Order: sequence, then C-alpha cells, then structure tokens
Amino acid sequence: MGNSGRSLAAMENEIFAGSAPALCLPRAASPALHRWLRDWAAWSRSRQALAAVHRWRAASSLMAPLADIDEVVDGCGSDTSVQAPLADQRLLFLITEAVGGDADAAHVVLARMMPALVSKASAHARRGHRQFDALYTELISSAWIVITTYPVERRPGKVWINILLDTEQAVFGRPRLADRITVPMTSPLLADRALPVFADHRDPLEELLELLAAARRAGLSPSYLQLLIDLGVHGLSTQDIGDRDGVTDRAVRMRRGRAIRDLTTLLDIPSPNPPPPTRRLPATRSSGRQPTLAGAA
Repeated sequence: MGNSGRSLAAMENEIFAGSAPALCLPRAASPALHRWLRDWAAWSRSRQALAAVHRWRAASSLMAPLADIDEVVDGCGSDTSVQAPLADQRLLFLITEAVGGDADAAHVVLARMMPALVSKASAHARRGHRQFDALYTELISSAWIVITTYPVERRPGKVWINILLDTEQAVFGRPRLADRITVPMTSPLLADRALPVFADHRDPLEELLELLAAARRAGLSPSYLQLLIDLGVHGLSTQDIGDRDGVTDRAVRMRRGRAIRDLTTLLDIPSPNPPPPTRRLPATRSSGRQPTLAGAA
C-alpha cells in the first residue's frame, strides 16, 4: 500500500511537472485523471507488470538493463538523461509488442505519453473547446487506438511525436501549424540534446527543438529560453504568461522580442522582425524655453 501511494504521488508530480502547463491543469477537478493515476500505481506494482518486464528483457537487449516498470517508462524517454535515439528504439519495441496484442506494452506506452496528453487536454480546455475531463478521456481513448494500430514498418522513427500528433489529429482534426509545435517540454530536456539528421520535410516540432537546443548551447539566457519554451512549445499566449507572472501582456511581448533578438544574434540567423531604420529628426531652432513635462506641477 505504501509503495502504491508513493508511486501515485511520483506519477502525479511527473505529469504536473514543469512551469507553464502545470498551473492550468485541474488536478482536483479531474476524477478521470486521478482514477488513471490510482490504477497505474496499482498495476505498475503488480505481478503482471513484473512478469511483463521480464518478458521484454528476455526478448530485447534494449530492455535488458531495465528492472521494473518505472525504469521501463524512464528508459523510454521520461528520464531526460536517456539518449533520444535509445529511448525512441525502446518505445518502438513496446509499440511493436502492443500492435502484436501485448496490452501490458500498450499500458506502458500510454503512461509514457500521459504528461503530453494531459497538457494537450489542458491547452484545448483553456481555449474553451470543452471540459478538461471530457477532452482527457477522449484523448486517452484515441491514444490507445493509435498505439495498438501504429504502422511500425512505415514509421519506425520519432515514435513519441508521431503518437502525440496522430492522437491529437484523431480527436481535433488536422492541427494548425502553431498547435503542431505545442508539446510539453522543459529546458533540461534541451541539454546535450543530439537530434539525428532528418529528411528534407521535417516536422516543425523538430525544427523548433533543434533551434532551442542550439540557442541553449550558445548561451541564451535561461529566462529567455523558458519564455520561448512557454510560448512555442507549451502553447501559452503572452496574456497567459502575463496572468501567471503578474505582469502586463505588453511586458511579456517586449521580453519575447528581446529573447528573439538574443537568439538570432547568438545563432547568427536573420531576425524575423528587423527593426526599422532610425531617422534623425531635423534640427530645430531653440526658442530658449525649457520643455514642459506633461503632468508637471
């Protein structure tokens, strides 16, 4: 009982970890989410889960170092210290097992996707589409279908992103470009991130992550990096961030402009909004009078 309780708390902390999206997630108001957390905590400590881990370790050398379900989830990318290609290969192994009828593997993949799915449900709920619980339930149901019918041979790479985008498309239709680059991410994940070489037609998410990772390595201020993550990855608006931080929307937009200028300078790329050329005002003859400040006594 104690282990299950700690597992529940750990899973909840993981799902609600990070700065921006966590503040908008209705923790206490989501019976469906907490029911899933309780079920996962109980199942992940069960004999069935342990037997599944032993089965996967025997079937693949990728899974051999992983001793229990928590380590499997971490090894598939929840632990940001795991190299992305290795995490992707492990996730692909579990997806293959799930497509073949292994419900335990599908459960683990769903757990790996849970923080992103919760954040997606929260983001759409904030926009006023529907209640969080209804969106969350529909996303989870669609994710299960996506996981158990995933085209392994046709799409063997970038599994985590593909599942997330396919699930969102199944629920909401084809996402807008801005939404397609909106997934939960925190700056530690950008540390030492080594992205593989992709084909010419790259997903906007990959381009964004590569850009932010390069900016981090080049020395972009952590506060500016977090701001760009909040805007471009977490999907918050400048008004959302202003409300969260207790500042005006205009102040956030000014910080965004400075962050983009610093990023473009560090990476030596053209600024998307170059400042207009300054013009010198023609000199005027002084009248000898001192200027009067508005509102001065």
